[in-house]
Amino acid sequence: MNQSAAPVTATHELPWVVAIGASAGGLEALQQFFAALHSPTGAAFVVIQHLAPDHKSLMAELLGRHTTLPVCTAQEGMALQPDQVYLMPPGVSMSLAIDTLHFEPRPPQGLALPIDHFLLSLTQHAPERVVAVVLSGSGSDGSVGADALRRAGGYVLVQAPDSAKFDSMPRSVMASTAVDAALPPTALAELTQEILRGESARMGQGDLLASRQLRPALQRIFDALLEHSRIDFSVYKLPTVLRRLERRLLVTRASTANEYADRLEKSSEERERLRRELLIPVTSFFRDPASFEALTRQVLEPLLRERRGQTVRLWCAGCASGEEAYSLAMACVETAERLGVGASIKVFGTDVDPQVLDIAAQGRYPAVTAEALGPQRLERFFVRQGELWVVRPELRQLVLFARHNLLDDAPFTRMDLVSCRNTLIYFQTAAQERLLRRLQYALLPGGTLFLGASESLGPIQADFSTLDSLHKIYRLERPVTTASTLRDAFARSTQTVRPLHAAGAPVSPRSLIDQGLHQLMTSWLPASLLISSQRELIHAWGPTRRYLRMPEGEGSLDVMRMLPERLGPVVLHLQHLVQADRQLHRSAPVELEIDGVTQRLVVHAQPLEAGHAHDGVLVSIEALPPRPESGPAETPSVDAIGALEQELSATRQSLQATIEALESSNEELQSTNEELMSSNEELQSTNEELQSVNEELYTVNAEFNAKLDALNALNADLEGMAQATGLATIFVDQALCLVRFTPEAAMLFRLRQSDLGRSIEDFNSLLDYPGLSTDLRQALHQDTPIERMVDGPHDTRFMASMVGYSHRPGLPRRAVVTFIDITRVRDATLLQDLIDSLPEHIAVLDAQGTIRRVNRAWSDFARANGGEHSPLVAVGANYLAVLARSDHPMARTTLSGLHEVIAGRQPEFRQVYDCHGPSEQRWFAMYARPFPAKGGGLVITHFRLPGHPGNLTP
Repeated sequence: MNQSAAPVTATHELPWVVAIGASAGGLEALQQFFAALHSPTGAAFVVIQHLAPDHKSLMAELLGRHTTLPVCTAQEGMALQPDQVYLMPPGVSMSLAIDTLHFEPRPPQGLALPIDHFLLSLTQHAPERVVAVVLSGSGSDGSVGADALRRAGGYVLVQAPDSAKFDSMPRSVMASTAVDAALPPTALAELTQEILRGESARMGQGDLLASRQLRPALQRIFDALLEHSRIDFSVYKLPTVLRRLERRLLVTRASTANEYADRLEKSSEERERLRRELLIPVTSFFRDPASFEALTRQVLEPLLRERRGQTVRLWCAGCASGEEAYSLAMACVETAERLGVGASIKVFGTDVDPQVLDIAAQGRYPAVTAEALGPQRLERFFVRQGELWVVRPELRQLVLFARHNLLDDAPFTRMDLVSCRNTLIYFQTAAQERLLRRLQYALLPGGTLFLGASESLGPIQADFSTLDSLHKIYRLERPVTTASTLRDAFARSTQTVRPLHAAGAPVSPRSLIDQGLHQLMTSWLPASLLISSQRELIHAWGPTRRYLRMPEGEGSLDVMRMLPERLGPVVLHLQHLVQADRQLHRSAPVELEIDGVTQRLVVHAQPLEAGHAHDGVLVSIEALPPRPESGPAETPSVDAIGALEQELSATRQSLQATIEALESSNEELQSTNEELMSSNEELQSTNEELQSVNEELYTVNAEFNAKLDALNALNADLEGMAQATGLATIFVDQALCLVRFTPEAAMLFRLRQSDLGRSIEDFNSLLDYPGLSTDLRQALHQDTPIERMVDGPHDTRFMASMVGYSHRPGLPRRAVVTFIDITRVRDATLLQDLIDSLPEHIAVLDAQGTIRRVNRAWSDFARANGGEHSPLVAVGANYLAVLARSDHPMARTTLSGLHEVIAGRQPEFRQVYDCHGPSEQRWFAMYARPFPAKGGGLVITHFRLPGHPGNLTP
């Protein structure tokens, strides 16, 4: 469990950063994600996609329709601002330094991983204020960066695979790191905002740490984890545990530790997530190169010179995903080659987390991780397979990985070097001391202990000498006693395992049965071995000590090495037979000399459980009575001996020929296999490049589809507007060929849908417009509109308005002409001209008495006699209101009469009144009748009466 703290403490002046990686199928997920966000967020959003270098992205426009946040394409040196969306431009790899974006040219060849590149840059500055969101996409881009960010303290969210169009990227991230949540895009947006609003380090502040509610809850959490993973997290430093625990509370939206403990006890999935949260492995190849150089110079070189031809044993405790274990093996190989010495190198890599050990055992590392080794080491120790670098077999066989709990399991022994870096810092003081004692016990006298930069020897300082204090390299001077170490190693087991019975306590019948069974097995059962399909010894019963021996050198449970030379092949042969047919088999008698006494043995082998080809094999070794003594053996004849020798010679020749044929076939097969592997690697590389291109094309296609949807919607809007306005409209191209027309235009020009593409000059219209083609050509070459009044059929009148346009600079222009029916406007003009020609003063009133139209005689008389009061009887004034305010003696009578006509109670109203001027006396007649228009109204006519009104009747 190789871990390290986050590289930088949170800097609260920096904005939160939400890095969103998406590829194929990501446009829809991005739109759903941003549509669910609510301003303000307090974070800067950076979108990283797979884009072709020459692609002009439409993402800013397409995404801007689904969010209220401003969307822009990122530029070199741009500083991040909260509540802003930044899009990575095509053709570059983007990184973040503090809060400033920087670009690097995209690699001209090979596979580009822009999401990994950006996420790795986020680990350097306040990673605990970063949320990484990985959406739909194919490939594995984002898995390495997400894992590194997660280790550094950032949050990692992925789109639920069942909601993604392409689930490769989310699944790859989920396989490489412990993601905080896997949800659909809308739920991811909600959770992201909850994380952005969450308070940091809530559990470590104030009285909450010492509260009565927290401690019992923590104990329940520790107990659940111990039962689930056999790891006691109560010995870990409490602040570290609380920081990691708080993340799970925030992500699972648990309000208290007790609520989370309840959920933990019910959910094995959550227990596994918390276990992975607390065991985040942090390691890399040759981490801290200066320390490895010092280790090579001061330890490995003297050790390999001294151990020429002998085995060198190294233990990498807390190896995580294996990078440091392989680094130690590479350092030993390189040093031995440089010194020209031969040595058998064995590196033991152990960790408490089986999941990271699986990664280490496979020896497959992403290109971003492995390329830090440099081209020479990659060529020497690795093979490229697509996006991964795979450890070569010659390096892999030097390293043995195994699960091992440093605090509970017995330590390894007789080690020349123990490396335990950045693991002690996560344990409490008592646990650190116990772990250091075990590491001390694992070392040979004069062995070396290699610790991390922040670790020290503590209470065992006196037992070591310092080789390099800066790089924490120590040499063991005083080994610990075996008794004290064993007592410490098994102290925990003796406290947790109850004895069968205590002195003076009653013995249960079950205990007596167990003891009796054990005694019978020891006395009567033949020596029996349970062997796995890999020839490893699983269990032994009976008197097996006389047959089993521990071989020298590397520790092994291979029965072929533990059994006597003549007995091992017999057992192996019977094991193959049993595994082939799942039947009981018995060997011929075998004579074996054990401790100077010759014994006759028979080996029985049987399957442990029929029907399972991979189950173990149960082998029993039965001792036969000695061969009875007899007289001298009969001497075989010379002919019989010669025949046997000839048969043996023929068998040998046949066997030799078979071996040579097999060797020849094996060489051919190896050559063919190498060629196939080379071709496969080339095909994999080509496939990955094609896959990357396919992702880019899919992204471009998705953007074009979204743009097409927008254009279709716009086109539908235009069609609806054309139908709603009812205007005759024609679109023509640069050659005056029809592009589009409305149904109203089809009536004027007698057009059909099949006429699209024909020239407008080929049609005879119902309009009297011989200059239409000339005006259209003029409109195509200018930006100002052209308007003409033209006559139509049946005494109609149209206004033709045309304008040229281009949807993109440099492309051929088009023109649109609209014919607006202005017949009613013309008729209204004629009506006005008609009433203006009459000498009577005429006004048209609506039902409320407002003046809507007057003739010239009315306006001239009002200006001549009303002066500054003429607006009282102008268009827009209320004539009834003027009469109501007038002090003329006949005003009341006139107002009443007009109301009667408006109400329909009188067919008309007549009135004679005086309107004397300064120099003459004048009498006028007023005549009002209803106006036969919709809504009603009045037509009022005033004309002057000649002579005295007493002699005239209006």
